[in-house]
Amino acid sequence: MPRFLKSPAFKDRPVLFIDLEMTGLDVSRHEIVEVAALLTAPPDFTVINSYYIKVNPVHLQTANSQALEIIGYDPKVWQDAVSLRQMLQELSAFAPDCILAGWSVQNEWNFLVHALEAEHLPYFFDDKMIEVWSLAYAKFHTSSEIDRLNLANTAKLLGVHVDRHHPDSDIRATHEIFKKLIGI
Repeated sequence: MPRFLKSPAFKDRPVLFIDLEMTGLDVSRHEIVEVAALLTAPPDFTVINSYYIKVNPVHLQTANSQALEIIGYDPKVWQDAVSLRQMLQELSAFAPDCILAGWSVQNEWNFLVHALEAEHLPYFFDDKMIEVWSLAYAKFHTSSEIDRLNLANTAKLLGVHVDRHHPDSDIRATHEIFKKLIGI
């Protein structure tokens, strides 16, 4: 399990807003195929840098066809994709000692832990995470303005643009929603 023995105080740690696209939702069968991330710095969560990459799937035979359709998987578009190991090494160097954040970031956390363990690579993030969905729930759970709490509906309600299932757009929208929800 990710945990830092010696690390910056939580207030000083970079926060990595991350969105993964996978070949399905089962961490034991499916793979990460696309990553978009924004590295931010507290206290105002200014974007320091961004990261985007496609990852070459190795086991397409276990992919969920609906997931592939949703993410727009096309072997021609993925022809320059990198290996899972390369992506993990790059992401680790990009955001060491970070706290993960995302719309429903538990899924990203699970896939990253599984991938890092499979590749025998060290964790680069803490065991704590910031889930923006939870913040939105706290804000809107009594609201009549929103029926279904998801990224698209929350973005619309808060006036944030998002192109769904495009990880770069999803993570930028999630970051903007987070800032609005905490009053920045």
